[in-house]
Amino acid sequence: MSFLDTAVASKISALKALHYDFPRANDLRAGISWMITDYWAKASSGQSFEARGLMVTGPSRIGKTGEIRHQLDQLNDGSTLMPDGRSVRIVSVMLKGTMSWKDLGVHTLREGFGLPTSGRMTQREIWDMVGFHAREQGVHGIHYDECQHIFPRKSAEGRAMILDSFKSLLKKPDWPLMLILSGVDELAGHINSEEQLAYLLRPVPFREISLARDADVQELNRLCFAYGDTAGFDFTPLSSMDFYRRLSRACSYRWGLVIELLIDALVEASRSRDVRLDTCHFCRAFTDRNSLPSGYSPFTIEDFEPLF
Repeated sequence: MSFLDTAVASKISALKALHYDFPRANDLRAGISWMITDYWAKASSGQSFEARGLMVTGPSRIGKTGEIRHQLDQLNDGSTLMPDGRSVRIVSVMLKGTMSWKDLGVHTLREGFGLPTSGRMTQREIWDMVGFHAREQGVHGIHYDECQHIFPRKSAEGRAMILDSFKSLLKKPDWPLMLILSGVDELAGHINSEEQLAYLLRPVPFREISLARDADVQELNRLCFAYGDTAGFDFTPLSSMDFYRRLSRACSYRWGLVIELLIDALVEASRSRDVRLDTCHFCRAFTDRNSLPSGYSPFTIEDFEPLF
């Protein structure tokens, strides 16, 4: 007996493949362009220089990682040549839980450069290897995702050491590395406590949904119609401020969660073989995702705001 519904699987693939360009993407693209242009201009002089970077912050599930990686894929397509004659390349490394600076070096070599490493090496040896392989492989920068995990909560001395170590990567005499540090809003507090590092990083904030901003309401409307069209559903029957209030609340005002719930609801409608998209599809998607009783969602309860 087959458990695979190929029609639904095809719908999921199409929805997951869709990349929606938010206006915030322009701010990120401008920041990357500024960082790359600055690097190219300084590197072409042949003299020692310090690189610049970006600090991308916002609540979890707001879409930082997806947007950064989408733009890095475009950046790494081989069309931008640096003064050393090689195409610009920035690798991504995701921090997974609390790490020491040594652990981060090991993780960078494994995830960023695809190199097996031994934990028996010293911290200095590990980071010397990072610098060496970055130059050898033509890696001009590193994106550290969920970067807040690197900062110890109790040790001011430990935080200062890590901040200084990030600064040293930007200022490496033989091969400066551009940095993109992304994470939740608390990351900005850590970075801004080191004035010199903060000066070298341009902030790019990702904001939550605010229905008090007309631009966000219009963006939410365009987003819903874009995903609805991709799935073959007309979103017009649901296009109202009441629905958008419920959708935003259900997703904690996070753009990334809105996209995830949209996909789940559209897949639910496809699986049910319904020809019309309805709030019941969003209700089922929400309750299934959150293990709640059937019908208990912001889409079905009239006075939903005190409950969710």
